Amino acid sequence: MIISSLNRVASQLVELVFPSSCVSCGREGALLCHICVAESTLVSDSACRICAEPMAASGTCSKCRVERKSIDRLYGMYLYDSPVGEAIRSFKFDDIRALGPVLSELLEIERLKRAKPDLVVPVPLSRQRVKERGFNQSEIFSRHIAGQLDVEHKPNSLSRTEQKIPQSQQQSARARVESVSGSFSVNERYICEIENRRILLVDDVHTTGSTINECARVLKSAGASWVGAMTLAVQPIGVMSE
Repeated sequence: MIISSLNRVASQLVELVFPSSCVSCGREGALLCHICVAESTLVSDSACRICAEPMAASGTCSKCRVERKSIDRLYGMYLYDSPVGEAIRSFKFDDIRALGPVLSELLEIERLKRAKPDLVVPVPLSRQRVKERGFNQSEIFSRHIAGQLDVEHKPNSLSRTEQKIPQSQQQSARARVESVSGSFSVNERYICEIENRRILLVDDVHTTGSTINECARVLKSAGASWVGAMTLAVQPIGVMSE
């Protein structure tokens, strides 16, 4: 905790001494410049509503229909292989915390209003991961979304067990699925607030969907009537091997 606080102070001091420059292209003036945002590819409107698989027309892909996933709808913003994805990596792994509000502003709120969620819940990190990083990036995004939608924010609804290998370091889609099986649970004190409610999960990146679907599964097991998910970025389909 002390190291995390020192890192935060150091980051703030650097920001005061040196002018902001784009983490993607290096242009001065902003941590993520408008040019890099404009050059980041948006997820197509015709992508699968569950996994963001590219499709010719909007709807649900055949794979998701067969697998009957727990998530009801995915709202993805940008492809991860873009300047926005680079900014997410800088935010998470380089401790550039000033990117939190910058990235939060990129989240499209209007689509989420039509979903009419009752609660906004971030995908949790394990205690060890929060201790190492000093923050949960998904909680920063979810707090912003809840404020914009004027709905309840419940950051402690879900908890996560310790994970030896982070999802970003798993070698295959199958490994990701297996690594999160049984990793999430609903905190008992929040079960009465989840029953028959529409829940919006928030995460930074959607890759195979294993994390989001496991969270959706336990929320529905606790009585949630609908579970959607908003992610700032979507990893290009087919990057991960089975």
